[in-house]
Amino acid sequence: MIRRVHGAALLALAAATFAPFTTAPAVADAPFTAPRVTFAGTAPGTVTATLHNPNDRGQCWAEAGIGPDNNHAFFGEAKPESLAGPGQTVETSLTGLESGSTITARGGCADTSPAGGYELGETVTVVVP
Repeated sequence: MIRRVHGAALLALAAATFAPFTTAPAVADAPFTAPRVTFAGTAPGTVTATLHNPNDRGQCWAEAGIGPDNNHAFFGEAKPESLAGPGQTVETSLTGLESGSTITARGGCADTSPAGGYELGETVTVVVP
């Protein structure tokens, strides 16, 4: 038995059948990653970090462990101009270090979205000029 399907019924059937294919998928936030950072001795007692925030959100910083007790310090004293916003690259320095000593340094990024959290980069050893 062959039945005719009227135009309105065919349109409703097609819309119901293909609706899942036309609905846009939910877009997830891009993965949140640690900063890209390089450290270099730039003057006697000074180490400079070139810090890039590869994310579309959050802020990134550079930090160090200094001396035999690995005392914590932020490059640029964590002032706003020493922090890299989304997609930004900044240069920031740590001064007053003992020439010839070594520090451990790394970068980190804090996710300021509702998801929160943070990512830390690899720790490296830097010789202070």
